[in-house]
Amino acid sequence: MKSNDYHPRARTRLASAFTLVEMLVVITIITVMLTVGAMGLKNLSKANGVSAALPVAESVFSEARTLALAKGTKTRVLIHAQQDQTNKYHRERFLRYMIVQYLDDKNTSDPADDEWVLASKGVSLPKGVYFMKDLSEKNAPTLPSLDAVRLPGGPSATAKCYFYEFNAEGRIVDPEPSGNSVPRFVVQVAKIRPGNPTPIVPGEEKNMGGFVIWSSGRTSLFKHPSQILGN
Repeated sequence: MKSNDYHPRARTRLASAFTLVEMLVVITIITVMLTVGAMGLKNLSKANGVSAALPVAESVFSEARTLALAKGTKTRVLIHAQQDQTNKYHRERFLRYMIVQYLDDKNTSDPADDEWVLASKGVSLPKGVYFMKDLSEKNAPTLPSLDAVRLPGGPSATAKCYFYEFNAEGRIVDPEPSGNSVPRFVVQVAKIRPGNPTPIVPGEEKNMGGFVIWSSGRTSLFKHPSQILGN
């Protein structure tokens, strides 16, 4: 017998290889793993959206507080709240666009000539992440709103806005803190549907985050969704 001849049993094992059922099982396992991986990446993307939104929002609040101290005047953080899904301008900015304005007293003692002036071009939260008014008001003072605020984007670009106001000392005054109830700013991954006044959250989605605004005007991040949802 030559040394390179195969043993009959070895040839039998090689000939059997994988059965059709075994191949189908392997393909099914790979498909499930790919599906789970894709879902994990999707959820990671959503979480990153919230994580990216919070520094953006905190920087806007910091800008408003710093500007109030620097100019010795009132400032506001505005949040676009004009819903109109037929208008691209409003559709893209609804509950995502933020901008700072300050009160210009024209260096006179006459309050009649005071004017609110925009301090920047504004910024937008990442796509799919929205300011959540109801969660921001949970166990916190009610958020005020303004109508017909002229925003960057065109000569007729006016919109209703929610706002947070700081005084000349950089302290938050509207909504006004009351005891342990302080203003909050909360964002969440959600979807917008025509005709709905608030973003729709699919299922038990808890991809959210936010911060409180202390009476001093400084902010502190929530560490867990339970702090936002807690009673």
